[in-house]
Amino acid sequence: MPKYKFAEILLPVPLHKIFTYSIPKEFDSKIIRGGRVTVNFGKRKLYTGIVISTHNNIPDFDAKDIEDYYDEKKFVTEHQLQLWQWISTYYCCSQGDVLNAAIPSALIPSSQSGFYYDDINNFSGELNEAENKILTFMQNAKISELDKIADATNIKNPMRQLQSLQQKGIISINQQMHKKYKPTYKNYIVFKNEFLEKNASEYENLNKKGSRQKDIINYLSNERLSLSQDKIEFEESEILKKLSVSKTSIVGLEKKGLISIEKREVSRIEQFDTEKAQSPQLSEAQQKAYDSTKEGMSENKTVLLHGITSSGKTEIYIKLIEEVVAKGKQALYMLPEIALTTQMILRLRKHFGDKIGVFHSKYSLNSRSEIYQKLLKKEYNVILGVRSSVFLPFIDLGIIIVDEEHESSYKQQNPDPRYNARDIAIVLSNIHKCPVILGSATPSIESYNNAKTGKYKLVELNTRFGDVALPEISIIDIKDGYRRKIMKGHFHPDLLNSIETTLEKKEQVILFQNRRGYAPYLECKDCGWVPHCNSCNVSLTYHKFGNSLTCHYCGEKSGMVYTCKSCGSTNLTTKGLGTEQIEDEITNLFPEARVARLDFDTAKTNKSYEKIFKDFANYNTDILVGTQMITKGLDFERLSLVGILNADNMLNFPDFRAFERAYQLFAQVSGRAGRRKKQGKVLIQTFTPSHPILAQVLDNDYISMFNDQINERSAFRYPPDWSFIIIKLKNKDKQKVHAAANILANELRSRLHQRVKGPEEPLINRIKNYYILNIHLRFEKKISSAKIKEFVIDQIARVKDNKELSSTSFEIDVDPI
Repeated sequence: MPKYKFAEILLPVPLHKIFTYSIPKEFDSKIIRGGRVTVNFGKRKLYTGIVISTHNNIPDFDAKDIEDYYDEKKFVTEHQLQLWQWISTYYCCSQGDVLNAAIPSALIPSSQSGFYYDDINNFSGELNEAENKILTFMQNAKISELDKIADATNIKNPMRQLQSLQQKGIISINQQMHKKYKPTYKNYIVFKNEFLEKNASEYENLNKKGSRQKDIINYLSNERLSLSQDKIEFEESEILKKLSVSKTSIVGLEKKGLISIEKREVSRIEQFDTEKAQSPQLSEAQQKAYDSTKEGMSENKTVLLHGITSSGKTEIYIKLIEEVVAKGKQALYMLPEIALTTQMILRLRKHFGDKIGVFHSKYSLNSRSEIYQKLLKKEYNVILGVRSSVFLPFIDLGIIIVDEEHESSYKQQNPDPRYNARDIAIVLSNIHKCPVILGSATPSIESYNNAKTGKYKLVELNTRFGDVALPEISIIDIKDGYRRKIMKGHFHPDLLNSIETTLEKKEQVILFQNRRGYAPYLECKDCGWVPHCNSCNVSLTYHKFGNSLTCHYCGEKSGMVYTCKSCGSTNLTTKGLGTEQIEDEITNLFPEARVARLDFDTAKTNKSYEKIFKDFANYNTDILVGTQMITKGLDFERLSLVGILNADNMLNFPDFRAFERAYQLFAQVSGRAGRRKKQGKVLIQTFTPSHPILAQVLDNDYISMFNDQINERSAFRYPPDWSFIIIKLKNKDKQKVHAAANILANELRSRLHQRVKGPEEPLINRIKNYYILNIHLRFEKKISSAKIKEFVIDQIARVKDNKELSSTSFEIDVDPI
């Protein structure tokens, strides 16, 4: 009798349930908790799921059999399963959504329909034009997939025609697994002395004839003798290239028994041979901060390391990680942006060599899959990663570092789960019973409040490493500059003079503008018409590179417009300022300078990121123009001047976090200047030079900013004193989304009363043809958030049950940023 008959399987689908499947007798001892299995879901779709439990409780339905299994050891750890459950509950999403986010898709493949051409000799009926197109393509392709058929035939959705062809016996449709992880293999040539001894006659024949095979054997023999080894091996590709021989020659030698060829799995991850650096020597201030951090760790408290820019927080992190690795444990070092990993990995490899792995979305799917599997085998001691790295299968986690903890990039926006990796890191540390360190020069209001109230251990580091002075910050009144007509483009003479002086000293400049593209929009000077996206309620951004208008929300592109579509005028002009325009202007003003730009458009791949940073670090770039990518944790020796082109678009953004974010961004970008031997300089252009946030940046007065913001948020019922949830409703029918939102808001108010705000339209109220409405919930911390979330989910389910409103989608964003 089998041990277990049924298994509960978690599938990567957005449904709030676990699914029961029958365990075939032949799989009984193979199905384990945390292992992967293949199951049939729906009519014919195949999914890879995770086994949650096995049991003998007979369900009240005919359970489908598990189709296959992958693992005899756990592929998902107990720690991961525990974390997934917490995320699902806290962020109001399904565990299937968490599974999708947690594991690279190549490791949990699903099926897609494969279409196969069959013999049509017996078919005598007629085909329509679309079916004939598909038939012509399939006669050549024999086997294909839906998207390829659609592209080849120019039929938008050919599924109906394909089903018709299946009914006529012309094609067959089967399910095939796709996006499956594929290891990389290489051939290795192995040469031993015994091969010559056992096959001496074959070797003598080579010597008599003289051939390319003889050249290969002679080379291998000489290499073996020079190394005084009985056995040597080379990559096959190396021998092919070095000796200019053919594959046929190598295969021939194997047949003669003079060599062996071994096919081996190899890593996709680039290997590095770096000389190990000594453990960092801490300054007196760093040592004090390090000791305080260790004290907080011993008290089992989350530690908030508040250290000003260039104070040397990284050296403290490295020392803490070294101690953990020395004990045989693992470390997770988190950064908010992929851009930061490029520079940080160079520093960390000097200390941890190839025992450190990098995990982020710019790596290929197969590379991320390989890192996941290697971590399961504990082949990495340290992982450097962005927010998704919290999901990795750590076996023995000893410490978590969350650097630049204040960054909004740690928050996942779309799709579910909409998690904050900083907060999950704290939960993960509790699960693994290991310390977590949050570090920042400008902590989030929430984290600093937790430290001030005793929930976290607060550690201060208030001096720059090497006693380098903080940068000299000056505020430039560009309102006065425009009034006096002294501006050159978007540059005040004070900023231009500073750039000129900096370049003369062979030093470098960063220019910051938190908006990509050339200009935010075009406008007709005669009637005020502005080109808008057809699918979103937003203006199109002008990109000079490519001469196009682009929607930054849905990606819609169109060619440049030269005539007003409202009045027919050709008097169109660009409005606003983007990074492309700054690059253009600064290149014209300083034609001898080497200018580069760093934003989403120029850094779409990992290699492009690395090239931009390496060029700036190696002094191949004089001026770097960029968005907030350039503000975070970067360290360049010759960078001495930072210019902020327009502070006002950050200060005037309609969000309760706007002042906090503006302070953080200005302080962080200012902190890039003068980090090594001499004081740097920062110039901030603004129309409002008397703004209190700018005064606080000028004085490096984080405490005043914190006190102002915490008092204001408390008065207006915002975090951290109040919990915050946004429910976003979307529908292509405007009337339906309003009806659904009103019903939901009224139901929520029946119990939550004034804690419910809205529904209201967001700043951009239509995206990809979906109309959007938001409902805000703000409630006291003392109230059970779990009960409120349960009530919200129940009320949403009731609205979904209304057939007229069922097309409305709902997104729950807990702790929005």
